[in-house]
Parts: sequence; C-alpha cells; structure tokens
Amino acid sequence: MEKAFAQWPRSLWADNSLKWDFPEIELSNSFDVVIVGAGYSGLWTAHHLLNFNPSLSVAILDARQPGFGASGRNGGWCSAFSPMSLEAVASQSDRQGAIELQNALVASVDEIGSYVANSGIDCGWHKGGTLSFASSQLQLQRIKETIEMSRAFGYDDSFMTYLTSDQAENRVRIRGSHGASYSPHCAALHPAQLIDGLVNQLLTRNVQFFGSSQVTDINPHQILANTSHGTISIDTKWIVRATEGFTARMKQYRRDVAPLYSYMIATEPLSDSQWRDIGWTNRETVSDGRNLVIYVQRTSDGRIAYGGRGAPYKFASRIGSNFDNNPKIHSLIEKSMREMFPSIDDVAVTHRWGGALGVHRDWFASAKVDHTTHIASLGGYVGDGVAFSYVAAREVARNIVGEGQHERPLPIVNHVSPRWEPEPFRYVGINSILRLTERADETERLTGRKNRFVNWLLGRLIP
Repeated sequence: MEKAFAQWPRSLWADNSLKWDFPEIELSNSFDVVIVGAGYSGLWTAHHLLNFNPSLSVAILDARQPGFGASGRNGGWCSAFSPMSLEAVASQSDRQGAIELQNALVASVDEIGSYVANSGIDCGWHKGGTLSFASSQLQLQRIKETIEMSRAFGYDDSFMTYLTSDQAENRVRIRGSHGASYSPHCAALHPAQLIDGLVNQLLTRNVQFFGSSQVTDINPHQILANTSHGTISIDTKWIVRATEGFTARMKQYRRDVAPLYSYMIATEPLSDSQWRDIGWTNRETVSDGRNLVIYVQRTSDGRIAYGGRGAPYKFASRIGSNFDNNPKIHSLIEKSMREMFPSIDDVAVTHRWGGALGVHRDWFASAKVDHTTHIASLGGYVGDGVAFSYVAAREVARNIVGEGQHERPLPIVNHVSPRWEPEPFRYVGINSILRLTERADETERLTGRKNRFVNWLLGRLIP
C-alpha cells in the first residue's frame, strides 16, 4: 500500500506522508455507495456514512491516489471560516441559517481535533487559533468591519476579537503591523498526514479504495471509469461526486466548478534564535487583510509554510502536473514572505509546490443530494476545505441515510450555484477578477486609498 508514487509533486507535505498505491477498480465490484474522489470531501463522507450506518458497503475511487489533489497540498489550516461571509449566507437563506452554518464550522474544528487525538493520528495538530494582520490602515478598517459584522450576528470576543499592534506583536512579530484580528477557532496541521490517518481508519472499517481509476461519466446508479484495462462500468445504489478542482475533467460538469491554482513554499527549519525574533510560540495560523489571500503557518518541525492565491486561471479549466510549479508566482510568494518576516532573509526555501482548488460561480460551497437520481455532490470551498468538507460531508451522509429528516438543513444543502460561463468568457472573466484584485492591492499599497472603480467592478463580477 505504500509504494512510491512517481507523479506526486515536490512538496513539504509529500516528503512526510504515505504514497498509496491502491489497485484499479474491476468490473465485478458493486457497492451501496461509490464515492468519486479520495480527498477530504470523499474521506469525510465515508466517515460520516459509516457513523450513521455501519453496515453500508462503501468504495472510494480516485484518478490518482488519496490526497493527490488540494487535500494533500493546501496550507494546513483547519479553520472555522468559509469563503462566504455571514451576510452572504444570510442573503441566501436567513440570519439563523448563517448562524447555524457558522456554529457547525466552529464545532467541526474541535470534533476533528478530538478525532485526531482519539484515533492516534500524528499530523502535527495544534489548535492555536488564527491571526489576520493589517499592514495598512485600509486593511485595519476591513478587519474591524469583519469583526463588527460578526457582532451583528451575535458573536462576541470568544469568536473573534481585535488586537492592537502591541498585542498582535506579542503573538507574532510582523513587519509594519497596525493590529490584527484573532479567533481561537483554527488549528495548524500537516494536511497529507491527516489524509493518511483518515485512509487508515477507513480501511479498518472495510472501506475499499481504488486508485488510477478516472471516472468519465456519472449516471443514476452507474459510473464509467477509465482504467488500464479499458472503460469499466460500476453499478451502485448511491454515487457521491467529491471531485472539487478536478470536476471540470468530466464533460457533463465542465462548467460547474472552476479550478484555480494556489501555490506554496516552505523554508528549512528555523533556528531557536530566529524563532525568538519572530515569537509565534502558539503556532497560530497567519493571514493579512490584503485582497489577494495569503495563508501561513509555523509547522510542527519549525518551518514557515507560506502560500498565496492569484495565479492565472488556465484556459478550458486545464489541470496538470506541469502547472504545479510556477517560478514567477513562487518568487512573488517568497518575496512577500521575506517582507513579512525580515529576520529570515538568509533562510533557505526548500520546497515549492502548487495545486488546484474548486470554485463555484458564486463562491458558495454546497452539499447536494438528489433522491431521484441517487447522485450527491459536495465542494466549492475555495481553499477552506479541511473543516468545511467535514461539515458538508456530514450533510450529504445524513441525507443519504435519512438521518435528521426533521432537522433544519444547513444553507449549503442543495444550494445551486450558477454555471460558469463558456470559454473564452470564463477565461477572460476569471483572470479579470484575479487581475482586478491584484490591482486593488497595488492601489492601496501605493496610495493608501481604495480603488473605488475596481472594487465596484469586482462587486459586479462576483455575485
């Protein structure tokens, strides 16, 4: 089960994780539930299904192997936050629905932490919370507005609080900090090792895994998968599509999810004196108030892992290992890291990698279950998937087995996002959004003011 997998990208997480080699699926196989995709969405769905009904026969298929996609390449945050603001969720449901989804995400961090501890999964788990720094007055204003919005929904300092520049510096010393927000509801972890732990736990529960089996079509009670022996047809009672950024590879779903690339770097381990200069003793995850997202953690072995988004979207939603490394983007990420932490100017960057995450047209995650076709799907976390996938997977599993029928569903359940535009409009539109976001940050950095036209245009392009 642990043979080296030659196509795995060069990443810090891949250096210290298992390289699975599960067999291809065969024609004779039949199951109660077949899950397409062996990332967090698929693994958590199997976990919850068996919690609700241990007698189910469950199989997980992947075109590669478990954790090959974004689940094994992300920033290693298990966060209670989502790509949708509380206001955005409330506008799609109501105020109480937004609160219930947020509460479920908060609870999920502790539930996953308990699962990690009780299962003996060694994945560098540490719940130190998360800090979002402001490097300008405009960023500080945005951070305060976010805190004020949470107050409007009834959340107090135990959910998110404001730190002055001195208070923030006592946690992590960031160059040019004007202050920060802090929330305790986030943990840092090694994402690929959590994948390994989940796979091992599911194997003990008789979940069958199949690799190198690329699903091409999903129809009621039947999937078609390409293997080295040709196209295989598999019959099943239920199908769960958990393909995230790889969804566009299936023609029938090509415009449902857009894959956007995110890139990361990791340093060599820092010395004790370098950590004393930076502080960061509680391993909080770190971001800041810019428009283009960055995400940073102090790893359990004393490195800085630093990631960022904003890489161009590939025409026709292409994904490939040739996109996993981007020297230009990686150089910009390294430059940003050294500006944030000037005391590590001589520290070597030892790892560079990337991967695609899944984005719906309205930036809204979903958990869909169709009892007519017996086809379910989940995803669209825009990079916030470690905890969000746990919540979405539980909603999918609950609906499949008929649990909690009298409970109010979370707002993500059966949410329908608009489809992405056909090419070339999708290519032009997504890359325009990325470039406008970059321009907004540049304007703020140079002038200290918002680019009102750019912000208005972004509001028109993103629902």
